Amino acid sequence: MKTTFASLMIASTLAIAPTSFADDAPNPDLEFETARDIIWEKELSIYSGRGDGDLGPYISNLAEGYSAWPPHMSTPNSAEDMYVAAERMTEQTEEELEMEFVSFTLKGTTAIIYYQTHMTRNGDGEVVDNRYEVTHTWAYEDGAWMVLGGMARSRPDRD
Repeated sequence: MKTTFASLMIASTLAIAPTSFADDAPNPDLEFETARDIIWEKELSIYSGRGDGDLGPYISNLAEGYSAWPPHMSTPNSAEDMYVAAERMTEQTEEELEMEFVSFTLKGTTAIIYYQTHMTRNGDGEVVDNRYEVTHTWAYEDGAWMVLGGMARSRPDRD
């Protein structure tokens, strides 16, 4: 009787094991290189939209609880602040900048991307020479990478 009970336990465990293991199957969006490439493309899209006076690509990628600290603000802003900024930016369509990928890290469903930007023309069309260092933290929510927070600062002169 013990052997039969033990055999049934093993058989039932094996019968449900594929379902349990399926939940732990690797997700390509959470693999390092795939996540890095997806997130970098999203960053490029955000800045491309911004250059056209459109914060839509940024807003559509905001995670619940989003908060980020732009270099020109004294405190971090929220998703609500982004909606207000989107209305202001529709006329600012002349921004030109270059982006340079710097680094990326991933732990589970959280990723941080680091990059630099060099703005040569602001949204109003004024010629500028603004260099920034930016970090965004991304969270994997409901099958997509969403920006949770970030911080940007003016890039200091370095030797």
